[in-house]
Amino acid sequence: MSQRQPTNTQDRKHIQLQQKLLHYRSEVVKQERILKQQTKKLDEQELVIHGLTDRLEELAKRPAEVEYRLEAKDEQRETPPQTSIIVPYFSYSIISPIDLGADEPVLIKGHFVLENKGEESLHDPVVCLTFNKPQLANLSGRIHRPDSAKKKVDDHLIAHPDSQDGWSYLEKEADKRAKESGQFWLKPQTNELPASSSMAFSNFEIMLPVQPSTSVSLQVNGFVYGQEYPDGVPSLNAITFTLA
Repeated sequence: MSQRQPTNTQDRKHIQLQQKLLHYRSEVVKQERILKQQTKKLDEQELVIHGLTDRLEELAKRPAEVEYRLEAKDEQRETPPQTSIIVPYFSYSIISPIDLGADEPVLIKGHFVLENKGEESLHDPVVCLTFNKPQLANLSGRIHRPDSAKKKVDDHLIAHPDSQDGWSYLEKEADKRAKESGQFWLKPQTNELPASSSMAFSNFEIMLPVQPSTSVSLQVNGFVYGQEYPDGVPSLNAITFTLA
């Protein structure tokens, strides 16, 4: 009896080990099956991710391509014309008497130049010269006066080669009005300044009386108006004279 008991114990242990082994094998098979399933799912998910990534990249590029195509179509369909680009400026010199006490005025001689650097004409150009001190406002040159029946011209000056043949005051009694407002309004004989061309109110003169021991400060600004520029275009520079 004593010899048989150990054998039974060993048999039980052996059986238990076999059962555990079977269980372990079964678990291994189960885990391998799960692992295969997970691997398959991961492969499928990776394919989906790749597909979505490619789609996102395609969609990311598409708005720029669409916008570029739309812009290109818009440019082809309608290219807005460039407007006139007006550049006005003064070119002038100041002639001062040797003896300022000799009751001789300071003479300012100059041109007011209008350049159209655009690709469209400026229509109905008008020039305004403004004096900072209306009491000093005076102007002479090749100017037609609307209050003159014969439209006489102050032709004691020679016109600039690039200018139109004379300018006209817009207002009657322009000299009187300028003494009040400090403004001279003029228009050329032509109603158009073509693209890539220029015109000038040329060889005008401004007389500036100078009294001994008297300080004088004058500034003349220029503006250009037209259908395309109803608010005006200021000149690049101004006529300035100061005597302290």
